[in-house]
Amino acid sequence: MNYKEAESFLLSLSNLPRREYMNGRRSHAHALQRMQRFLDILGNPEKKLPHVIHVAGTSGKGSVVTYLSSILTAHGKKTGFMISPHPTYITERWQINGQPMSDTEFTNIVKKISIGLNQYERTETDDVPSYFEVLTAVGFLYFVKQKVDWAVIEVGLGGRYDATNVLPKKNIAIITSIGLDHMELLGGTKEKIAFEKAGVIKLGCRVFTAEKNKKVLAVLQRECRNKKAQLEVSSFKFSVFKQTIDGIDFQYKKQNYHVKALGTHQIKNAILCIDIARALHIPEDAIKLGLVKSVQPLRMEIVSRSPLTILDGAHNPDKMRTTVETVKSLKHENLKAVNVHLIVGFSADKNWKQMIRQLATLNPASIACTRNTVNPFRKVVDPRAIAEHYKKIIKNLPPSRGETEGGLNACRIEAFLDPRDALNWTKRFSKQRSIILVTGSIFLSGELRGALGSSSI
Repeated sequence: MNYKEAESFLLSLSNLPRREYMNGRRSHAHALQRMQRFLDILGNPEKKLPHVIHVAGTSGKGSVVTYLSSILTAHGKKTGFMISPHPTYITERWQINGQPMSDTEFTNIVKKISIGLNQYERTETDDVPSYFEVLTAVGFLYFVKQKVDWAVIEVGLGGRYDATNVLPKKNIAIITSIGLDHMELLGGTKEKIAFEKAGVIKLGCRVFTAEKNKKVLAVLQRECRNKKAQLEVSSFKFSVFKQTIDGIDFQYKKQNYHVKALGTHQIKNAILCIDIARALHIPEDAIKLGLVKSVQPLRMEIVSRSPLTILDGAHNPDKMRTTVETVKSLKHENLKAVNVHLIVGFSADKNWKQMIRQLATLNPASIACTRNTVNPFRKVVDPRAIAEHYKKIIKNLPPSRGETEGGLNACRIEAFLDPRDALNWTKRFSKQRSIILVTGSIFLSGELRGALGSSSI
């Protein structure tokens, strides 16, 4: 088995018929039990991790995982992190001290996984573990083999019955924020969603949150009381004294910090990590160095400066709101009224029409509507449907100050099945002082990241 064969083997798990779905929805708890039985076959790597930080929440999970891992690495700890989904390449999902898993290591672990799956198929009556469950097991095996000091693990979906929640003990559980996403699975209110995410809280661990909603906090506090856990709510009293395309300088509790990521929402993610690092008695020098060195893929990631090309993974209205605010700040404060060109694609289960309305307020000069072609598990919105909806929105959008109605109507809108065609078309209209924003789906941005180059500049 080589790397390509190993990756194909994991992807092929999706073509197995799943009785649990064919017979109607079964309890999420059952899936967690299945995950535990599979890990039993693999020798229970989840029980061998010395220190664990578990990160749940609607927005900010990936950023918090990246910041904390970088801070712990700067503190001299061998730190593994697991994110979901991966930015572009599957091996980026698992990293140690900022370095992705090697192709060779990936192949060797998948070989072991395949042996375990064959044993599961022969000895168990339930469906084999899902693609995400198997990827979670890969991460646990990798971190144990590499003998990490800390593992920082991002929840895939929800928390209570997420595959990552088989972790028996945690030093810290984090709930970044609560928004209305995945409501069909987690519940139709923030309180119901908070209950599911609060399931990551285990007996006696420390709990940190950036959430401010009183009803949501009441849910988290109740869970903490039941688990004899200590809840700490971050304060966001900070001041920004410099913001450019190179990042943000801000002050928090009389200390100055710098983050490369764009958008003031990233300050809140950083502050949550600062509070956690201080609770772990990590020195300020290591905290500052970790934040400076942290790179946030697909979180307003700049991959070119001429024109300014930004890859962003916003895929729900809460995330899109901060994306739009950040682009408006760049447009008006730093780059002086340049044109914005959009490349957009959405997963079918997202509130894409609301995100279209949000993005339309950027008064784009062109909109390339496309889809991701790399994720077979995600049904996408037809690019033609996106284009038609944009045409309706743009036509009815009032002109912004200094702009004419004719300028808005002149917006070019086209649909493309191949995201690379969308990118090439957009480049034709993008002058040096323009912004190209790729957003709407982390899978679309991740795919174009591979075409544009996988490292920020």
